[in-house]
Amino acid sequence: MKRTVSQIALATIAAVGLALPAQAAVQFFGTAKIKPTFYNNFDFDNSKGDAPALNEGGWASGEHIRAELRLGWKAQGDNWSVKMIAESDVIMNKDNGDRSFYVGATKNNQPNAGGEFGIERAEFLYTFAPELQLETGWDIRFLDLKTGGLLYGDDHPFIGFRGKVGDMLSYELLYMPIQNSDLIATRDDWQTGDWRVYTAKVNATFDTGMGKFTVSPLFAYSDNEAKNVNVAYYGVEGLGQIGPVKPSFEVVAANGEFEDGGPDVRSWAAFAGLEVPVSKALNPYVAFRYSRGDDDSSDDDVEGWLGITDIGRFTPLMGMDGNILGEHLASGASIYGASLYAYAPERAVGGNGYGGIGNGGSGNNPGQKLIAVGAKGDLGQFVPNLSYKAQAFFIWYDETGNLTNVKDPGEEVDDYAGTTFDLQLKYKFNKNFSIDNIFSAFVPGQGIEDQVDANDTAWLNMLTLAWAY
Repeated sequence: MKRTVSQIALATIAAVGLALPAQAAVQFFGTAKIKPTFYNNFDFDNSKGDAPALNEGGWASGEHIRAELRLGWKAQGDNWSVKMIAESDVIMNKDNGDRSFYVGATKNNQPNAGGEFGIERAEFLYTFAPELQLETGWDIRFLDLKTGGLLYGDDHPFIGFRGKVGDMLSYELLYMPIQNSDLIATRDDWQTGDWRVYTAKVNATFDTGMGKFTVSPLFAYSDNEAKNVNVAYYGVEGLGQIGPVKPSFEVVAANGEFEDGGPDVRSWAAFAGLEVPVSKALNPYVAFRYSRGDDDSSDDDVEGWLGITDIGRFTPLMGMDGNILGEHLASGASIYGASLYAYAPERAVGGNGYGGIGNGGSGNNPGQKLIAVGAKGDLGQFVPNLSYKAQAFFIWYDETGNLTNVKDPGEEVDDYAGTTFDLQLKYKFNKNFSIDNIFSAFVPGQGIEDQVDANDTAWLNMLTLAWAY
């Protein structure tokens, strides 16, 4: 009798299970990157101790080990998908090994700026038709990451629509509440620190007969209540292949005003690059990156370029995840003034801020003229599984009127900021494990020497042990 009852119960459970709607399979994936790193002399002065610089794991100086640990999962159906990636990004030490050192905590007068384990990225999609897809979450979205990265690329919260109209035309519309906070008994104004951004981009692809080339008009409106300023950005980018070469470019302008009778924002930035694939082992490139600088912080025009997020570190041509120019050369660590991920000195001088990563940029910054040359390639024909990237940047300030000459007080600061050199070597053992090393140096020019009365080379070395599964 017991056996009969058991059989009936199992059959009932099976029947109910078959009657339930089918659930989607969940795919798990992840990465683990351990990065033994050494920072040296970001202030360009060997006679002084190094102040800590900010990276994704927190504040660090000298030798340290950063851990970027990610676990992701994804489910999808015919017209929908859900993706989430949890991450812990920390400087490895007792305080965050086997425990959590939460945001808001401090130690040795340094705030914890790393990330305890939480949802780092989330993306939720529903496709009504090829021309209309709903998208929301907080995941990587960008306007110009594929070219110069001067305007926007980040994983801020968003909601919007995108779609494809035929094979050659696509679009994306986004609303991003970068900051959207409230204070009890306080009206919604600059005191709440709100910052909302609206973007639109259209991608039109053309077949030139020698390859495909995409031209993309783009627009962004920054309602930056935290800084009491509204700015409209508009521009165009292009990239693709024409014959054997791969050209890319962008031009973006900023036009806005500070509220309550404040100064006007008038600035612009541009990028142009050309990659010439010669062989699998040699793909040289040359590029130019420009951001306008401000020449007089006391006048009524704010001319120093600030994007929403300068994302130069992750751009395909000039980018390198770990080179010195993409580190945090600001906040007391360095006079140069580039924030984490940025290449331009957007935090130099201070004042009249209207954007930049963390909303920490200054519209009085000196801007930048940067010429880059480099090459990358697969060296498998010489050493199996080995690849490289090498590049040099030659950097001038666009304007120096707001910079202070410490070496020769009263004299104008020279416009040559310095030269950087990056070398990355990567060895891929298999699809699940690789090792790469970046050595990167910043040799100060006369412009930096004038500001710090020293000219010692800043450099870093970053080893990455990477697992992917």
